[in-house]
Amino acid sequence: MDSEFAGFLAAMPPLQFDDPAAQREMSAKVRAEWPPVPWPAGVSRIDEEVPVAAGWSVPIRRYVPDEAGESTPVVLWMHGGGYCIGHLDEDEVFCASLAADVGATVVSVDYRLAPEDPYPAALDDCHAALRHVAAAAPLVVAGLSAGAGLAAAVAIRARDEGGPAIDGQVLLCPFLDATMRGASLTELPTAAVFSAEDARRCWQHYLGSLVEAPPATGSPAAARDFRRLPPAYVLAAGEDCLRDEAVEYARQLQAAGVPVELHVVPGVPHAFTALQPGAAISRRIRREVEGVFGRFTAGGGGQTP
Repeated sequence: MDSEFAGFLAAMPPLQFDDPAAQREMSAKVRAEWPPVPWPAGVSRIDEEVPVAAGWSVPIRRYVPDEAGESTPVVLWMHGGGYCIGHLDEDEVFCASLAADVGATVVSVDYRLAPEDPYPAALDDCHAALRHVAAAAPLVVAGLSAGAGLAAAVAIRARDEGGPAIDGQVLLCPFLDATMRGASLTELPTAAVFSAEDARRCWQHYLGSLVEAPPATGSPAAARDFRRLPPAYVLAAGEDCLRDEAVEYARQLQAAGVPVELHVVPGVPHAFTALQPGAAISRRIRREVEGVFGRFTAGGGGQTP
């Protein structure tokens, strides 16, 4: 394990995916005690609601550069949390800084969480947000962990339903395969941050009885057709039990003719860029990802791994 993560991980309490409601309550208390972080200059925050279905609107939060106009690119961001925990407040600094550094409007989605709201609630929320923000400007979907799984699922649904057009997908440590076929789940069953048992519990919370034969928009790795999906950047962590499903997803996209850039970073845990954003490897990957957003929003597409 990278030395910049070892001490942090030793002190990190395990996430309680067996009781998502209790974990959410605990996480909210921790967020309330976070010290203030400097807000990037030239970025405004706008909260709004997007109608999804009768009686339900999903909250979204826009991070808008001061110079934004009709042609400003949009990044639709989905937070992580195994489809059952997590909150857009936890990605506030990341999204605001991304908007400032890339010159894009970043839109974060406060989608519904399982098990109270299982599939397809989160997908419906993210897809409604996608349709709401889609315009003539370049559009990229992105996320971390389950958020990356939702980004991939939204891309599949948008393709199958004839739009909106998506210019790229950025999948960071994606959580994609409800069948749990990845070899790293067996190789690293007790991986730090997120274990194989955590993955099993989360899929059960999210998909319920569908977990045995998951739909592609619930478990993107189950898709049978990867053609005509947006160019992708896929990041996998070497010490992550989800590593191999990310690698396999990139290979499936490539085999279908989708431009893909795949990076496997050795010696780091799941969601490492969010856990320790100040670590040297996290800063390097952050600069790399910003470049990818720049390429996608400029129509540059992806690369072959």
